Amino acid sequence: MNISVQKNVSIKEYNTYRVGGPVLFFAEAKNWPTFLGLREFAKQQKVPYMVLGGGSNVLFADDGYPGLVILNRMDKIIFHGDTVTAEGAVGTTKLVLIAAEHNLGGISGLASVPGSIGGAVYGNAGVPDLNIKDAFMHATILPENGNKPIVVGQDYAKFGYRTSHFKETKDIILSTTLKLKKEPSALVKKEISMYIKSRVAKQPPGLTCGSFFKNPDHFPSAGWLIDQSGCKGMKEGGAQVSEKHANWIMNTGKGTASDIINLALKVHKIVKEKHNIDLEPEVQIIPNSPFNKN
Repeated sequence: MNISVQKNVSIKEYNTYRVGGPVLFFAEAKNWPTFLGLREFAKQQKVPYMVLGGGSNVLFADDGYPGLVILNRMDKIIFHGDTVTAEGAVGTTKLVLIAAEHNLGGISGLASVPGSIGGAVYGNAGVPDLNIKDAFMHATILPENGNKPIVVGQDYAKFGYRTSHFKETKDIILSTTLKLKKEPSALVKKEISMYIKSRVAKQPPGLTCGSFFKNPDHFPSAGWLIDQSGCKGMKEGGAQVSEKHANWIMNTGKGTASDIINLALKVHKIVKEKHNIDLEPEVQIIPNSPFNKN
């Protein structure tokens, strides 16, 4: 198999924060045999590897990543009755919009969730009244220690709040099948418009990963805690806590990963001091999260 691997590629253009240093190896995969070959390449090079989709929930360090980043380019969509199978690189919003054209709804809220379907399943992405697990039927994965795809269901996925079993493995999510609801296209599009307008009204545009911290139990939200702690508008270099949504830490344009991480650590410390709550990042900090030390 002819596999193309690049060296020392800047990761900035492949994540929504637009930060991060060079990755040691970089490649794209459009089918599962390529994933298999690239995984073998990483093993031969004795380096770690990771799969990247839309890049909306990751924060790469300024030093980059000392391994192989595989950009998922599998983006086929297949409808069958009231189900849809979407490959990992399909944009979440794109899938919701195309489903609407097929008179299928039930996942309209996901139109306000950035990133890809593969990433959405990986982190059980969603909005307050809908998570990807609610529509999830099964996924086709390339298991960590397997040489061919297998199909797994809810029992294997073990979804939790913004997490899943996939976060604990090196399984590669190739495609996901969702159960949808037959609804008139006009109604579905109206619901989608409502969610998108709500997102625009509440959340700031710009260079961000979305919500930085998970919502803790027994509190309205992480954003509420950060706001009540007086952190709105706080700055660190080129990073700033949004004035519009306190749980959104923005790259103002010239920020670095270090700026964002240091600001997040300050916010974490202040919330801990004022409310005795340890906020947990929702964003995946690569290669190592400083929050693991707290």
